Amino acid sequence: MSVFDKVFQLLASIKIAVFVIVSLGVISAVGTIYEARYDARYAQQMVYHSIYMWGVLGLLCINLTAVMVDRWPWKKHHSGFVLAHIGIIIMLLGAVFTKFYGVDGSISFDIGQTNRYVTLPEHELAVYSSFAGSRVTELSKQDVDFFKNPPSKESPYVIHMDNKTVQVKKYYHYGVRSTSVVASEESVDGPGIRFQLQNDNVNFSEWLIRGATKSFESINLGPARVVWSDGTYKYQSGNEVILEATPNSKDIRYSIHTASKSSVSKGTAKAGDAIETGWMGLTLRILRFLPRAREKVNYKREQYPNKVTHPALQLEYEGQDYWMSLNSVLRLYDSDKVYILTFGNKRIDIGFDLKLLRFNMDKYQGTNRAATYESDVMVPGVGEVNIFMNNPLKYRGMTFYQSSYYQNEPNGPYSSVLSVNYDPGRGLKYFGSLLLVLGSIVLFYFKRGFYFKRKKADG
Repeated sequence: MSVFDKVFQLLASIKIAVFVIVSLGVISAVGTIYEARYDARYAQQMVYHSIYMWGVLGLLCINLTAVMVDRWPWKKHHSGFVLAHIGIIIMLLGAVFTKFYGVDGSISFDIGQTNRYVTLPEHELAVYSSFAGSRVTELSKQDVDFFKNPPSKESPYVIHMDNKTVQVKKYYHYGVRSTSVVASEESVDGPGIRFQLQNDNVNFSEWLIRGATKSFESINLGPARVVWSDGTYKYQSGNEVILEATPNSKDIRYSIHTASKSSVSKGTAKAGDAIETGWMGLTLRILRFLPRAREKVNYKREQYPNKVTHPALQLEYEGQDYWMSLNSVLRLYDSDKVYILTFGNKRIDIGFDLKLLRFNMDKYQGTNRAATYESDVMVPGVGEVNIFMNNPLKYRGMTFYQSSYYQNEPNGPYSSVLSVNYDPGRGLKYFGSLLLVLGSIVLFYFKRGFYFKRKKADG
C-alpha cells in the first residue's frame, strides 16, 4: 500500500471522526467557560473563531469527503449517508460565507431621527486633519484587531499623518479609566483651579479647567454654582461663586453672591486660603491654581470585565503619551493644524435611510420593567412598518429585529436599538439542513428495510 493510500485510509477512518467529535466537544466547552468568565466577543475571538476551531471543522469536511470517496461507486443503500454527509459540508460552507461576507450589527436612533449606518463589533482607527477648525480631511481609515494582534513598545502600530507619526504602544481589552490634572505648556490649554467646599457634613473638591478659547467654565453643586471665569462673566441668579485669575499673579479674585440676602462678598485669595461663603456653614478653599492645565487620562488593565471596563489604547505623539477608549476622539495639535483620531466600532452604510417615527413600550404593572416594546419606522418605498419581537423587518436582503432600547436621561425620551443581520450563507445552511434531514430519513428507511428482510429470512 502506497503512502497516499495509507493517508487516505487514515482520513477516511473512524479514528479521525472520533477525534473531530471529541475536539468539537472540548472546544465548545472551553468556549462556554470563556463566555461565562469574560464575554461573548472574547469567547468568539479566542475560541469559536480561532484557528483550532477552523482546523477541526476543516478536518471534519476532509473526513466526510474521504468517507464518501472511499465508498465509491455508491449503491442505492448509500444514498442516505451520502445525502447526510453532503448536507453537513454544505452547512459548513454556508457558515464560511456568513463569517466572511455577512453582517451582524445594530442600528440605533432617537424618535424622529434618521440613520443609515450599522455599527459592527469590529474596530476601526481613523485619522482626520483640520485647519483652523474647518475643512476636515480624512487621512486614513483602517480596520484594526488589537485583540489578536496587540501592539507593544517593541512592535508598535504606526499611524502616518502627513509627515508626522503616532505609535500605538498598548492595548487593554478591559481597561479602567482614571484621570488627573497636570500642568501644561500647550497654548491650546487654559487655566485650571481646584477648589474645596466643606462643612461638618460635606467635603467636596473638584477641578475646573477653562479652555483657552472659552470665557468661563462652571459646575452646579446644588446649593451653589461655581464659575471659573476669564473676567467677563456676570452674575446670573441663585448662589454663585465666581473665581477669576489675576494677571501676572497667583492670587485668585473671588465674588460670592448670596441669592437670599442679595449680598456680595469679594476679595482675593491664594492657594490654601479659606473663605466663608455664608451658605449652610460651607467654607470655600482654593487648593491649587495652574496657569495652564489639562486633564491627563490613564487606564489600568483588568483581567476580567465589569461595568466600568472599556477597550483602551495608549498612543505616543511627539514624545507624549495619550490614552483613548473605544468610541472616543483624541485631538493632537500641530503648529498649523489639528489631527483628530477616532477609535471605535466599525460602521457601514446600508444604502438607505431608516427613520424612527415612534417607540412604544408597555411595562409590567407596578414596576418599571419593560414587558413589550416596539418601533414604528419609515422604510423607503415601503412606508411605515411596525417592528416588534418575532415580527422583524425584512428589506433588501437584511433583517431588522427589535433588540433593545435605552434612555439617555431619567424621564427623557427613549431610543430604539435594532439588530441588523445579513446572512449570505443562510440559503446554503437551510439547504444543507434539508439534505441532512432527508439523508437521516433515507438512512433510517434502508436500515428498517434491511431489518425486516433479515427477520423474514430468519423466520
